[in-house]
Amino acid sequence: MSLEENHEDRREMKMRTAIVLMTHGSFGKELIASGELILGELKDVFSISLEAEKEPIELMSELEPLLQSDFDQYILLADLFGGTPCNVAARFSLEDNVIVLSGVNLPMLIEAEMARMQGSYDGLEEKLMKSAREGIKDVKKIMKERKAER
Repeated sequence: MSLEENHEDRREMKMRTAIVLMTHGSFGKELIASGELILGELKDVFSISLEAEKEPIELMSELEPLLQSDFDQYILLADLFGGTPCNVAARFSLEDNVIVLSGVNLPMLIEAEMARMQGSYDGLEEKLMKSAREGIKDVKKIMKERKAER
């Protein structure tokens, strides 16, 4: 069953969705802190971090119990495709209630939280990737264009 079908089956119920940031170092924790500056408290948003002293099996042992908890679905956002945190998350990517995306940034996290607040999961993967891409701008180019328009 796809995430969309799962969503349709539970229209009457509010789905409990966990967002899990899978990152190197403290990036995920700091991304959550930044998101909270903008949106307020982010409930059910977790960070699993690969620190210098950690082995990949330790990330797996942190993620598995979370994925067995009482959430209806999970959005796993990794920092780097091919990196250890993403590879650990990828092991769960074929589960019907799990989304795994790489390239997490603040716009992607904000979009995920907004979708969760609205209960809007249709096409979520594409929406999150689009938000991440659209958050990347050549500010110098934009400023030059604006200056030329004056």
